[in-house]
Amino acid sequence: MAGVRTPREILTNRVAIVAVFVALAIMLTPIYWIASTSFKPRNLATTIPPTVVFEPTVSPFVKLFTKRSQLREQPTQEEYDA
Repeated sequence: MAGVRTPREILTNRVAIVAVFVALAIMLTPIYWIASTSFKPRNLATTIPPTVVFEPTVSPFVKLFTKRSQLREQPTQEEYDA
């Protein structure tokens, strides 16, 4: 019968579920670290030991999408050809 499970099968399933969640946490930690570092100010992003608790800021993204394009003049035809 498929509906009857032994205590050993129940324990094996629970251990497998815990193992999957542990592996998931280990694999997602670098993604969290990269994402959290992108919201840190530069002085906190490069500190040793790393800063875990911080106040996030979006100013680097604002600078990336606004100032960089405004500082550069329109490209010339020679630059396009190169």
